[in-house]
Amino acid sequence: MAGLLVGVAFSLYAGHQLVAPVPRTIGAPPVDLGEAAETVHFASESGSTIAGWLTEQPNAIGFVLLLHGVRADRRSMVDRARFLGAAGYSTLCIDLQAHGESPGQHITMGYLEAFDAAAAVAYLRKQSPGVSVAVIGTSLGGAAALMAKYDTPPQAIIVESVFADVETAISNRMQMRFGSKMAPLLAHLLAWQIRPRLGIDADQLSPVRAFADVKCPVFILCGSADQHARPAEARALFAAANEPRELWEMIGAAHVDLHRFAGDEYEQRVIEFLARHLQHE
Repeated sequence: MAGLLVGVAFSLYAGHQLVAPVPRTIGAPPVDLGEAAETVHFASESGSTIAGWLTEQPNAIGFVLLLHGVRADRRSMVDRARFLGAAGYSTLCIDLQAHGESPGQHITMGYLEAFDAAAAVAYLRKQSPGVSVAVIGTSLGGAAALMAKYDTPPQAIIVESVFADVETAISNRMQMRFGSKMAPLLAHLLAWQIRPRLGIDADQLSPVRAFADVKCPVFILCGSADQHARPAEARALFAAANEPRELWEMIGAAHVDLHRFAGDEYEQRVIEFLARHLQHE
């Protein structure tokens, strides 16, 4: 009984921490993004006003929206913005709701963040009508990119280290910390909190199910040693995706920044994928 009470108390604390907002002051764009980089704000149906850095390149091939992982912010995507800018793409790095300078009451594992992804794509299309748009999202950002309901979908989506569904994501984290015996109970207690805390059901937080509505080309990246979003989940996402689709499992990579892990090969593969699928409309 004492163990059960401790487990319940821990799950309530962990549930609070997992969805707690992470506001931060971000400030001006990095100088090396260039003089064209500017801070922008736009409204999202998540209820937040989204803050971001827009960097427009002259005669750009297209726009790439960059979506960070959970408890991070737009600064984590700047290295990607740099190499994409050098390749001729304009970029928009944003803070998802409840992160950085975009206000929000709770992190919602992709539900409200999906509205932010859709609002950002709509913002870019309004900025430059007729220019193609792609999305790159890591972890939470990738889930948001897949679950978003776009007025006009992007021409391509790249997702990295994305969970298949929220219940699996919770179970993975519990197994990593408490082993296979305690994990099922703690995972159940955490998953039970989704409805009272966020007002949504767990089955609404399923990137693998969202693929039924994703019609554009998709590139799925994962690490072979990732215990947070396991390779089997990436393969399930790939199996659910419509053609054209690609999968790259990086040998030895855990739940890390895959751009930093793979370096030049990451940049080459991403640029080649974008070149195949982005063109002026």
